Amino acid sequence: MKKTVADSITDKIKKGEVTMRSQFSIWMDILGLNGGVIGLFILLVSVAGIVLYWINSNNDLILGRYGRYGLSSFIQSFPYLFVVIFLVLFALLIIIFRKFDFSYKKPFFAFTFIILCGVLLIGWMTMRHPFGQRLYQQEGQVFRMGLMNNNNAVSGIVVEIDKETITVQDEKNKNTVLNLNSDTHFPFGTPKIGSSIRSIGIWDGVSFNAIGVRVFDNTDPSTLGPDTMRRQRSGRGMMWNK
Repeated sequence: MKKTVADSITDKIKKGEVTMRSQFSIWMDILGLNGGVIGLFILLVSVAGIVLYWINSNNDLILGRYGRYGLSSFIQSFPYLFVVIFLVLFALLIIIFRKFDFSYKKPFFAFTFIILCGVLLIGWMTMRHPFGQRLYQQEGQVFRMGLMNNNNAVSGIVVEIDKETITVQDEKNKNTVLNLNSDTHFPFGTPKIGSSIRSIGIWDGVSFNAIGVRVFDNTDPSTLGPDTMRRQRSGRGMMWNK
């Protein structure tokens, strides 16, 4: 008598070649896999959101007529670590997705592109939402993103203004004198005492020759103005620009 498929499976079970599993065990595996996918997706969206938020808040470094000094500051202060974290998490997500049958029904690169676009789109949407903006500000505070000035940028609170100089105080209470000239431009308005600013330019010894000065709107949660130093002292600081 010819063996049926059921007979063959029964024989394999008797020989120990197939292990019987409870329905509960199977569901736990499914939930664990799905939970891992959901967790990775949320982390990816958060990391993408904070990077996009940083780019949106610092796009004046490229578009603000600072020339190569603005580009240099952008490159120096870019959150590369978060990009690396994003790539690692994205690779893990794709590996998990490939365990599902539907991932093989689409070309691999097309499937990867769809997932990447979805993550970036949702990250961008969270970055535009006030709640997401507050969240990313807090994350920037925790990870100390942009808490230090760089070779072509000085950030801080204006504490003194003269005809040709502006004195700013950074988060370490260090004062820096910004030298102004007829070519210094103010694309976001003129600073006042207490204004949060970031200047792009060149160091000249202990002073700083300002090419441009950005004044931050402290009422706008979509910006990362260094006025957050004040809030930082009260334990609620936001993300500093470099």
